[in-house]
Amino acid sequence: MSFGIYKQGQGYWVRVMTAAFIGVLIISAAAWGWGQAGVIRLPARSWSFSINNVQGEVATGDTIELFRYNEESETPEIPELFGAASVESYEIGKGSTATVVVSAFSNEEVRNKANDALLIRSGPTDSPTLEASIRGSSPTPIFPIEYLQSGVAGGIMLLGALCLYIFIGSKKGTVEFLIATDGEMKKVNWTTYREVKGSTIVVIVATFLIAGFLFGVDTIFAKIFTAVGVLEQ
Repeated sequence: MSFGIYKQGQGYWVRVMTAAFIGVLIISAAAWGWGQAGVIRLPARSWSFSINNVQGEVATGDTIELFRYNEESETPEIPELFGAASVESYEIGKGSTATVVVSAFSNEEVRNKANDALLIRSGPTDSPTLEASIRGSSPTPIFPIEYLQSGVAGGIMLLGALCLYIFIGSKKGTVEFLIATDGEMKKVNWTTYREVKGSTIVVIVATFLIAGFLFGVDTIFAKIFTAVGVLEQ
């Protein structure tokens, strides 16, 4: 397929208006794609935990264990080990609170469902170096969601622009149809301003005359039926 505009200059306005209308549809589709991509949950590169009731502390590179309650276990009131991860950063907050960022999870399930964890612990069970409750968690995706949204919206617009070029600029069948449409439009006998103005006045006057006539007829019949007792006053 050779590049270029087939019969450039012919059927100009029909082709331009068709391109403008399709362009609006493409932009609407791109906006829809942006919104749909925004709800996709990307795999987490790391998780940030807000913890309280902190006892002890950890350093970057330490391994922590994640615990959660399992209602299907024989002892659902006792937290069970869920998985492990490596500390990426640790920041002490006010009081007995802190923020810990973890990564390098023990398996993919722990990476994807780390928000199920309720307790964290580091070190041996009998004397852990850190023990705390998780009060909030937020994932850090493998890349910003805006990149995915931009890719989806940009892909839709690029594909739309390519289709627009093919069907309006280079495909002989559709271009010939648009040129023929433009030719037929030039044959249309468009109404002049004077004719439009006169027709509009006639329609407005006729509308008021018909409305007045119907109002008069309705009033006369209402009085007649009231007089003979069909309608009550």
